[in-house]
Amino acid sequence: MNWKKTLFLNLLVFNCFSQFLEPGFSMGLNSYSGDLKRGYSLQNSSVGFEIFNRFNLSSHQSIKVSYKRGRIKGSDKIGDELSKIRNMWFESKFSEITIKNEYNFLDYFDEIERENFTPYLFIGLGGTILKNIKNRDNAIGKNKKLFINIPLGLGFKYLVNKQFSIALEFEIKKTFYDKIDYVTGANTKNIDNITGLDFNNSQKNYQYSSGNNNDYYYFTGFSLSYIFYRIPCPKNSAPNNSIY
Repeated sequence: MNWKKTLFLNLLVFNCFSQFLEPGFSMGLNSYSGDLKRGYSLQNSSVGFEIFNRFNLSSHQSIKVSYKRGRIKGSDKIGDELSKIRNMWFESKFSEITIKNEYNFLDYFDEIERENFTPYLFIGLGGTILKNIKNRDNAIGKNKKLFINIPLGLGFKYLVNKQFSIALEFEIKKTFYDKIDYVTGANTKNIDNITGLDFNNSQKNYQYSSGNNNDYYYFTGFSLSYIFYRIPCPKNSAPNNSIY
């Protein structure tokens, strides 16, 4: 088989199955919850960017592989004398790779029903590399940390001209790490084995925090992606078919 025939067959395979491919990018705000700030809020948020590709396995299910970069920052909410003395703040940058399983509630690819929107849910697994840029103690140096995150959330997709997908998304990153904000404390879950206590009074760090819970961070933003429609193959090529 010569190279021309090989190229033709490769293009034919791509055209028949390219509806699985949906590359795109996201832009939004990163925020965090931990010892300095409890709960979700866009206060002290920073801009983040993401590039991704969806593999549309069916009209309702997709696998999304993504790479994201951004910054996370936070500062003490001064509510008492201890937090006033501590006056902790930080700013870090991060990179992450995640793989997520998305479920679309509606078949918004269907050419017959003419649905062009759907809410969706997702959950997955990822890895994060975090590096501190600056904090109260100006502890800048070799401080990269690698930890696992579990991304989960919800969104809303809108299909434009059956090829462009616009989505609004809220994502929670559950981590297994308690020092995103460079603050932690004693773990008192097991009263017979308390860890994280420091009785060295020669150096006051004014942390006064809890080691019982790990930190979270969030992404709130929008995305734009392009769906590669197939050139109809001889089978199932009726004009009103779904792309699946």
